[in-house]
Formats: sequence, C-alpha cells, structure tokens
Amino acid sequence: MNLAGRMRLRPGAALPTIHSSRPMLAARVARGRRAEDLPGTLGALFTLCAHAHRLTARRAVAAALGEVAVSTPAERLALQAGTAREHVLRIAHDWHRLLPDAPAAEPALRLRSCPLWRDDLDAHDQLADLPPWLAHHWLAEPVNSWLAAQRVDPLAWAAHWCEAADTPLARLLRSQRVAMEAITTPARPLRLLDAPLATMPRLARRMAEEPDFCALPDWLGAPAETGPWTRAADTASTPIHNAWMRLVARLVDLLQLALPAGHDRLAEGALPLGPGEAVAWTEMARGLLVHWVQLEDGPQGLRVADCRVLAPTEWNFHPHGVLAQTLAGLHGDARADQATRAAVAFDPCVEFDVAVMPEPAHA
Repeated sequence: MNLAGRMRLRPGAALPTIHSSRPMLAARVARGRRAEDLPGTLGALFTLCAHAHRLTARRAVAAALGEVAVSTPAERLALQAGTAREHVLRIAHDWHRLLPDAPAAEPALRLRSCPLWRDDLDAHDQLADLPPWLAHHWLAEPVNSWLAAQRVDPLAWAAHWCEAADTPLARLLRSQRVAMEAITTPARPLRLLDAPLATMPRLARRMAEEPDFCALPDWLGAPAETGPWTRAADTASTPIHNAWMRLVARLVDLLQLALPAGHDRLAEGALPLGPGEAVAWTEMARGLLVHWVQLEDGPQGLRVADCRVLAPTEWNFHPHGVLAQTLAGLHGDARADQATRAAVAFDPCVEFDVAVMPEPAHA
C-alpha cells in the first residue's frame, strides 16, 4: 500500500476533477494504543508537518483527560519554527521542481545555510536568525520593510517586487506571475475559528459519526478552502481570487512567522466534548488541522478507542472543492501546466499527476 497516496488532476473535465488515493489511516493506526503514545504515533504517520500533528494530538488527549490543554511557550515556539521550516522547504524545493517554466534552483534557494536546519541552535535562536537570512538570500531588503510595503498594497506589491528585485526567489516568482494571475478561482474560506466554541463541537460530531467526512469534508453545505490566506489572525484579509495570490500568501505567511510576533500568528485550541472525548485544532503551514479523539480504559491504562484526523489537503483537494472547480474551468493547450500551477498554489502534501483529456470538438 502507498501510505501517502497520490492525487490525479483532470483539468477541463466535468466535476469531479480530482481523484485521490490518499488513505485515511489515523483511526486504524491509533486504536488500542496508549493515550500518551498518540502524539508520537500520529507524528510518525504524518511525517510532513509532524510537529503540528504531535502538538494537536497532545492537546486533544489532555482535553479528553480534563487537563489543561494549552501549549507551553516552548511548544508554541516549536510550532512557529516548524511551520516556517515547512514553508521554506516548499518554496525552496517544490516550487522550482514542480512549477512549469520555473528556473533551475539556485544556491540561495537551497537550505544548507538556512538557520531553521541548524541542529546547533534551538527554536528560539533559529527564528532569531531567520529574518536576516531571508533578507540577505531571498528579499534583498529587511523582512519588516517588505511586509510594510505589502500591507500598503497587498494586491500589487509582490508583483512589483518580483519584477524589480534580482534575487533567486524574485526570479522564480517572476517566471510564474502572469500565468498564475490568469488562473481565476472561486473563494470559499473556511472560517471555523471565528466562533470555535460553536463550530468545533459540530465539526467533531461529524468527524466522529460520518464515515467519509474526514475524506470528503464540507461546511455549511459545500466544500471550503483553508490555507495561510484563511488565518484566524487575518480577520480583515484581502479576498483571494487567483492562484498567484495564494502562492504569494504562503510567502507572506513565512515572513510574518519569521518576526518576533510570529508566535501569535498560528491559532490553536482544544475542547473537551464528553467523558474521555475531545477535539483539538492547530493552524499549520497548509491550513487548519483538526484531531478528534475518544479514550477508554484498557488493561494497561487509558488507550485510544477511536481517533479522526481532518487535514487541510482534504479540504483543498476535495473533488468538488475550490481547486476542483478551478480545474474544471481550464481549457486550451496550456491547461496541464495551469493545473500544475493551481495545485502548487494549494500545496498538496502528496504527489500528484495531471491527466489531460481531449477537449470536445466544436462545430
């Protein structure tokens, strides 16, 4: 079995335009394990963003036990550093590898010198060294000034910067801007964290009771999208309406995480739902992650009776979701390349391929 699964995209086809072989393994792997082992079990199962899965599972178990389910300052720092590391890895490794017509990776996009990969530094020092590293290698200006300009003109600043700057990242973004601005998308942001005391118990019930919900989630009757552009902290964020804006949102999120105030950027929480039952959530690189857990007594103490994981990929790569609708609207000879660009903007956590079907002949 391919434990990661794979996505197949069908641009220009009728919905559903996305097929996923990604298996839902959390319940199968977690059932019967000791409650205290759940964070390590899910961290090992979900190796991408493992830090977020471990933290979310720890808080879910704590809430289910009636304990204080709040991350420590060290855990918050680890989440901030881990999320920034995931962004840097995708930008430096995946974007130039996957995006059509992207330039070859240049040394400044490689990770050997990035402080987030320095084992001799703790998370605090890694984050302290990150802004000057980004300024020198990627931005050619301080992180604060880049973000200040972006706040003044969030729709146009990144385009202006990548056309004017001469860094490897600017050249990479410059190679994609025009094509990605042409990929228009619907917008249906997932706003569960606007009122989590009301929404998260309802979501947890569906996760627990509907067998296919975590594979095909919906909210308020339709699929939704989650990502750096739907952060709870960004209550007045600019509406996202094309693939370019989503790509830029990932870079903006990284830069915000690199600053000292970045430790407050990622929302998290946990709620007890009943005896031995809880839901916990964490904003991570790809969007909102949710765990539901039910504990029970076992021969050697408390164990996991059931567990569900709802990851951002299942929202964003829903066969009828925002990306799927975008793919359905792609036509012409460039639709395979445009489908790839759209997928990278939504950042799947598994590999994907694009299947181009012949377009119908027109009289």
